[in-house]
Amino acid sequence: MARVVSKSIAIIGEGETEWFYFDSLRVACRFPFKVAPDFPQHSDIRHVLKLVESYIAKQYDYIVCLFDMDRLYQYPSEMQQYQSAKKKYSTKKYAGRVMFIETNPCTEFWFLLHFLPNVVCKHYESYEQLLPELQKYMPGYEKTKRYFIRTNLYKYLTENGDLERAIKNSEKLCKLCKETPEDLKAYSEIHRIIELLQKIS
Repeated sequence: MARVVSKSIAIIGEGETEWFYFDSLRVACRFPFKVAPDFPQHSDIRHVLKLVESYIAKQYDYIVCLFDMDRLYQYPSEMQQYQSAKKKYSTKKYAGRVMFIETNPCTEFWFLLHFLPNVVCKHYESYEQLLPELQKYMPGYEKTKRYFIRTNLYKYLTENGDLERAIKNSEKLCKLCKETPEDLKAYSEIHRIIELLQKIS
């Protein structure tokens, strides 16, 4: 019987939310990936791209970078760097190894998609605008280390919400955004990471 060789994956998030969510997912599903950086911090695009290069050098099979688009829209110079990096890593040379995963406005929108009964095309300016909506389903939610340590994000979302629904909602919204990119709708591509993990595990 052939031995299953596990793939190496680095998941790079800009801040604590992503780190705690993916770390709780990794533990719950026993996935063999690394969440980077080791200590979550609010990193700018330059820092994230440096990490990408270091994981390419370490020969990781997949490097997944998560981006909150509300931050990039706020800083046009970072958005410019982001766009050119996205173009660079989508070339044949990197052949699907480096994935840029966007959520607009922020990762919390992915959390919200676990609860919404159907897809709503809505635009949130920021995390602050989305928060009251999310707190209907996750009372007391706050973007703090204290909350994340107390709450196992992945467990909470899968026990109280529905991961399959989040994936379906997410896919639908991404499709709608491709059809009319000029409408700045809320969307998340995080379902692509879940699918990747399921495929290679």
